[in-house]
Amino acid sequence: MKVLTITKADQNEKYVREFLRFLKSDKGCSDNTITAYEKDLKQFIAHFPNKDILEDLRESDIRDYKVSLTEKGNAPRTINRSLSVIRSFYHHFVNHDDWDIRRSPARNVKQMKVPKTIPITLHESEAELLLDGILLFGRYARRDYAIFATFLFTGMRVSELIQLSIGDIDFDNEVIMIRQGKGSKDRQVPMIPRLAEALKYFIDTGTTFAVDTQERKRKGKGIVKVDLSKCGRSHFSNDVEEQTLFLTKYGKPFTEKGIDYLFKHYTKLFGIQRKGLSLHAMRRSCLTFLYRQGVDLFTLKEISGHAKIQTLEHYLVIDPGKVKVAASKHPLASTGLDHRLVSLLKKRWEGEAYDK
Repeated sequence: MKVLTITKADQNEKYVREFLRFLKSDKGCSDNTITAYEKDLKQFIAHFPNKDILEDLRESDIRDYKVSLTEKGNAPRTINRSLSVIRSFYHHFVNHDDWDIRRSPARNVKQMKVPKTIPITLHESEAELLLDGILLFGRYARRDYAIFATFLFTGMRVSELIQLSIGDIDFDNEVIMIRQGKGSKDRQVPMIPRLAEALKYFIDTGTTFAVDTQERKRKGKGIVKVDLSKCGRSHFSNDVEEQTLFLTKYGKPFTEKGIDYLFKHYTKLFGIQRKGLSLHAMRRSCLTFLYRQGVDLFTLKEISGHAKIQTLEHYLVIDPGKVKVAASKHPLASTGLDHRLVSLLKKRWEGEAYDK
């Protein structure tokens, strides 16, 4: 039995490797996408250690796995993503020349219903407080200001931000090039003057601020020493071969976890931290601010890098007041009830009742 288990586990791993190779070579999926698929599939095959997932599993097994994900407390969106990966996995092997699989056991397993929730975003005043507060109190003020200004004024993903290089910032044409975004697609996003100024201050040497926390402790809480020689990009790295735009104090590229730590630190420091407010809210906030200023959905799709307009539904926070104003613009909204017709109709009803 032990030998059989090991054999089936090895075979399942072989299936996963074959599918990931297909995603890379034929679909051209990004490394991030492949990593995400691999994580979901490894969790899936681990649930069936004694079964060959292509030959032995039936629809009931997929349903049982779906239930197990629910019992572990996974959110509906997380479960649906996992089911989507499993469907894609089986779809690849169905009717494949090298595999004798005729039907996907995941084909009829339905997605979970996702409750509609209001996306959490920053208010405009909170966004200003975040940026202004970083300039006043951030230890690496100009670097961190540039990081969060880039989030708020472009709406890019954190994975895209940490991959930016100095060469991606085009001050002449006032755009930022995002390379290998989601779906391995490149795109350009406009760079407004305020963001361009923030990035110039960060990239240029000797024009940025850093708070000397040790000096603060020595002289008292209210005294802050500002060191103008620190916090420009050259403070973090003088290596000409290192072209990553945003670097840690150790001169290394940021991880998503590192940026998330900064976000939580500042939102807590400035009293704007609340339940549901995550780093991803920066992206949602940018798109919501633009939408409220009248930017159409097709343009927002290009800025955000979404493949479908429908995806924006999960990002935008619609102002109920604007919905009411929009409804009032209906072409028939300005005309009131025609009481003459009501009177005629009433007489007709009365006449029909009398005839009966």
